[in-house]
Amino acid sequence: MASVVSTRRGRPARGNARRAAALAVTAAVVSAVSPAFVATAQEPIPVSGAVDRQERVLETRDGVVVSQVSYALPLPANAAPHPAACDRAGYLRYRSADGPADSGDADNVIVQQPGAIGGAVNNDSVAANTVAAARALGQHVEFWALARRSACLDETFGFDYALRTGNYLDAVDYYFNRKPIDGQVFGGFKESHDLAVLDAMGMERIIRDQYEMMLFEIPDQAVRRQKYVCTGISLGGLVTGFFSDWDFDGNPATTADAGYNQCAAFAAQDTMITSDPVAIQNTPFFSDVTDAIVGPVNDVVKAVANVGVLPRSLTSVPVIGARTFMIYRLAGLAAHLDPKAESQLLAHLPRDPDLELSLDYMFSGSVAGFATNGADGSGNIRDFRFTNEALLGLFIDNNSGNFAMFHQGVGALDGGPVTEKVFPIPGSVTQIPLMGGFLRAVAGPQTRVRPTDRTALYTWRNYDDVRGVPYTAPNHESSDIRDAARQLGTGGPYAYWETYFPSRIFLDIGAGYGGARGGDMTNLRYANMARTKPMYIAYAGDGFVQQGAGVVVPPPPTAQVVTLPGYSHVDTIGAARVQNDGKPDASAQTLAEFVKSLR
Repeated sequence: MASVVSTRRGRPARGNARRAAALAVTAAVVSAVSPAFVATAQEPIPVSGAVDRQERVLETRDGVVVSQVSYALPLPANAAPHPAACDRAGYLRYRSADGPADSGDADNVIVQQPGAIGGAVNNDSVAANTVAAARALGQHVEFWALARRSACLDETFGFDYALRTGNYLDAVDYYFNRKPIDGQVFGGFKESHDLAVLDAMGMERIIRDQYEMMLFEIPDQAVRRQKYVCTGISLGGLVTGFFSDWDFDGNPATTADAGYNQCAAFAAQDTMITSDPVAIQNTPFFSDVTDAIVGPVNDVVKAVANVGVLPRSLTSVPVIGARTFMIYRLAGLAAHLDPKAESQLLAHLPRDPDLELSLDYMFSGSVAGFATNGADGSGNIRDFRFTNEALLGLFIDNNSGNFAMFHQGVGALDGGPVTEKVFPIPGSVTQIPLMGGFLRAVAGPQTRVRPTDRTALYTWRNYDDVRGVPYTAPNHESSDIRDAARQLGTGGPYAYWETYFPSRIFLDIGAGYGGARGGDMTNLRYANMARTKPMYIAYAGDGFVQQGAGVVVPPPPTAQVVTLPGYSHVDTIGAARVQNDGKPDASAQTLAEFVKSLR
């Protein structure tokens, strides 16, 4: 990627005092000509606390400029010791190469919260595709793929080095075999006691970072309410629900600072946008009772978490911990740098129990195979041969991966015989009425397969080359494995999967959903205000949200709801620009059309 430093795109830096004065004048003018603004015109004008805006252009790809934007937004003084990078917040900015240089001049700005564990690069495909789709519709939109503050702890050094040398094993050996790089030795994955700074990176930090950056780029309240479209994928939709209902100045008498007043509309990508899914806040009695019960419990849980009794991040947990996601990233790096070569990645991974358990879970085709790590005769993943591309596909594809939340339709195994998987459950059980929709969350609805020939070199057929494969079809394959490999193999500034995702976020969501409105949930003051704005919801047709959470918490009756046929969960943000039917990525296209309809 290029490394071109950009300043304020030709604009002088704005000091807070100067901006506050300008905002006061703007508010007075707007209140005089816009009756809709009268209710908030005399409120204090919110001014961003962000300073020192920096932008670095990373690349221009297919007419879309990708850059990193960051701001100085120091953590609280009582935060645990942390790297200097943790005092900055930022995002990846996507815009048309022939569009306006200033965010305030774009037709709209889409602000995307990432899903659980996902980094800013998670949204690379949908961001670029949406900008391109809007351009084809005659609109210049920007897409901000936000990075949670915890991205400051991401492991990227080994990836950056391997991308320079072209040898993915440099990164594998650095992270797992203590190979030094430029005299530096990886000190091992951090555990909970090393991650005290994550205590300062819960829900309030995430959504306040979003708020401060939105204010900085578009100081005018009326313009913000016209141009920003606030979105989220998966857990990011839940975070966006909290953003909508947060009182950012802590003053119940003012609403100009409220999250819902920063957005023209809301968009959910295979998720729901809500801070109160079962409408507890609609009934004062239930609201008071749940707050009285859940609030104190939340305070105790957070106090316990702050002394490290609860894990601050799921670092060493098999299957869903940091080491497992590092394997996903390294598989992507290998498939990006040397896709057709026989993979050496597994041979360079140590045989320790938690890694073996993770690999066993990802590969096993039966309960017996999982229980014995392939000693039942089925073999484990290390017994088979794969190209780097095939190994990545085996981990993440909807017809081979064992974890539905991370499925993408990236093609199919080739080069040898396969057999159907029935672990952890067979895809066919998802056809069971009612319960089947929830079972999709385990391993997805598709037939999944694994290799059987230990001598064959298994290769990969990309998403646009699956005709004739008996267990899939072109309309169920949406993502280009080359894009997935490039994104997973990214080094700095942000990783595809966060190395240390804060467990605190799960606690905060649980507290808010359970009705806590005191303590650190005091400023969760409003209830489901996103539903009062235009809303777009895109469900993955082969995903698990629409037939699970979407049944329990139905969309608002006024929402524009689209189902993306054949898309798995991650396909909603990872699909290829051009699909197998020759049409553009339906997720990006329908989002761009929705945004245009707001004008």
